[in-house]
Amino acid sequence: MPRFLRLTTFICLCIISISAYTQDKKPLRFDFVNQQISAQKLDELKAITTPEMVAAQAEYYRKLYQALVTSGFSKDEALKIVIAKASAK
Repeated sequence: MPRFLRLTTFICLCIISISAYTQDKKPLRFDFVNQQISAQKLDELKAITTPEMVAAQAEYYRKLYQALVTSGFSKDEALKIVIAKASAK
């Protein structure tokens, strides 16, 4: 077998081996990332649903509503703005 053909065959086998190796490893990495993201989102949800955070959000939206009414918006307009702001999150 000529040297060029042996070298080409060797390079092709290396590429195939590396490709197969990396394909086997990708799902494990994505599983790990998915687990980490899920854990992070669960922690965030737990944090924002504590009674203190819910009370703070309610106070924020009440003050926003009052400020909008004070600055000249009608009560209906202010309520729509507050609802839109709360829905956007």
